[in-house]
Amino acid sequence: MVMLLTEDSTGPAPLLAMAGERFDRLMTIESRPLSGGLPPGLVVPMYEICRRHHGEPLSTLAARALMSRVVYGDNVIVATGAGVPPKLPQGETDGPPGAAVLARAIALGLGAQVTIVSEEAHSKPVEACAALVGSSTARPIKVETIPPHSKYGPKAVEALMARYQPSAIVFVELDGPNPDGLFHGVRGDRRPAGTMAHLHLLAEAGRAAKRLTIGIGDGGNEVGFGAVRTALAAFHPNSFVVTAVETDVVVSAAISNWGAYAVCAGLAVGIGSPDLLHNDTLEGDLIRACVSAGARDGATASTEPLVDGVPESGHRGFVSLLQSIVASSSSEPGPDSSSRQRSREVTS
Repeated sequence: MVMLLTEDSTGPAPLLAMAGERFDRLMTIESRPLSGGLPPGLVVPMYEICRRHHGEPLSTLAARALMSRVVYGDNVIVATGAGVPPKLPQGETDGPPGAAVLARAIALGLGAQVTIVSEEAHSKPVEACAALVGSSTARPIKVETIPPHSKYGPKAVEALMARYQPSAIVFVELDGPNPDGLFHGVRGDRRPAGTMAHLHLLAEAGRAAKRLTIGIGDGGNEVGFGAVRTALAAFHPNSFVVTAVETDVVVSAAISNWGAYAVCAGLAVGIGSPDLLHNDTLEGDLIRACVSAGARDGATASTEPLVDGVPESGHRGFVSLLQSIVASSSSEPGPDSSSRQRSREVTS
């Protein structure tokens, strides 16, 4: 069993742990459509495997890791991007909204400069989401892209690590290769050679440099699940899709955006600032902006405002419920709230 990654950690405070149980229960409601080919019945078993691996609520484990490893002024990278032509030529709607909301929470709550990294073909949806959340942060959320193909990955990742020297790297719905180096969707479809930007190499580079790495996903094929690959592949109906790429913390959710939002909720409670979680209005704006910029629903390839087959109203409802849990868990400021708030005031 792997616990949190810092020498000074003694486990989550009781209030944060209780909130984490609620966030995790909410983020693992299986809600994707039964039609469309997405394998049903994966969400809870996948979560349970990751939960046994870590030994505590996943959402607040990731939040605690960020709070303990990221200090004011640090650089943080959030990487996202799933989907290839012909159905998803500019990526899918699961990923960019979650990456943007998490970037916002890290920037506001921890005082970090956050850069979202994606592949070139997904740039417009990612930029649209980053622009929406960047208006509320002291410094804009930057976006960088790298081209597809394995020949560009190593140098691009080396340059990113040298330029930003991030204290943490978070992956939200980013495909990772299996042990044979092949990329797949959760349905078992193989990504054609040369169509993937090799952003998964950021996880390897981050771990080698002893930087915090967090993977957030929903199908087992995303960066992070390599940490539990043996257990996950034993029951996954498409075991060959399970990635070999590990992260220090892996957050398994019904929808990757939801996992990112749950981590934001953990930051909101841990820091004592409920406004670190976005509201349902911004959620709707993010989904629609993502679609308008070219992203499509990953479950149906529809250009309607859907994420993994769930309509906008469902995601807005999820965020509203998450907000209510944050409010009921935030009666007292968190232990870091005073110092964090001072950092936020300095940048306002």
